[in-house]
Amino acid sequence: MSRLRTCKSDSFFTGQSVCEIDYSRIRGMVLVEHGTTLNYESLSDLRAACHADLPDRAYGLPPIINWEPNGGEAQVSQIGYGPNSFNGMSPRTDALTLDAFRHYLRAQILNNANKVFDMYLFDDRNQLYGLTVSGSDTLAGIPVTIYPSGNDHSGASDKASLVVNVVYQDVEDYMKRLDVVPLDYEALTAIYGLMPVTLEKQGSSGNNYKVVEFYGKADATAKYGALLAGSAATSVMDGITAATYDATNNVLQLTVSTGSTPSLKKASVLCTNGIYGIEPHKA
Repeated sequence: MSRLRTCKSDSFFTGQSVCEIDYSRIRGMVLVEHGTTLNYESLSDLRAACHADLPDRAYGLPPIINWEPNGGEAQVSQIGYGPNSFNGMSPRTDALTLDAFRHYLRAQILNNANKVFDMYLFDDRNQLYGLTVSGSDTLAGIPVTIYPSGNDHSGASDKASLVVNVVYQDVEDYMKRLDVVPLDYEALTAIYGLMPVTLEKQGSSGNNYKVVEFYGKADATAKYGALLAGSAATSVMDGITAATYDATNNVLQLTVSTGSTPSLKKASVLCTNGIYGIEPHKA
């Protein structure tokens, strides 16, 4: 019996949706390690993913305010004297302008410029964009690499800006498999990128500490001091037995365990205790 070769038949439809997608409303982007599926089942799941231990963490980026596509156009060529025929899509790189220039984020993007991530997108109507997966209701991320551009300083005609350039690894596959799912929660409120911070002792004596951002050394005590102190202090900090927040002087007053150096617990633990957006800096 002969071995028969068959060609897969793809369906073809040209209908219109009763609820068309407005791609101009995309505002959020989350990157995950390539081959990893983002858990977006609930707001708490998405938020926890953004604070998860490495390598399972999802990396939320700041809000997107403008999107400029570049490339991804049909390529055609002629065979002999025959008609032009389609032979693929040109490479595509999209320029996503973020809401503000951040030097430390540019540095991190540069450090990972050749790394492949899987990208998920979110719009302001609580819809998630990704790639459809056969036999599954869960979307996969879009394989991309990223690199930064933009202006460090405001000029005569525009302000300082940070642009994340998204390089599609297979633009044709992206176009064929792009899909959207609705979420039943305010997704943009659950997207976090984490800022590394340290606990820095104030003065040579006493037990006053500040929460200090590692990049730029901004004092974040006013934002996080009250959250870190109180009855749950030992759940979110190591090397202490108690903590209070002195709002008047804007310092954390820590009772330090003998022979210990106070430090924050990892981001996943902080998240479980209702503290979002920071993690302890690791040298």
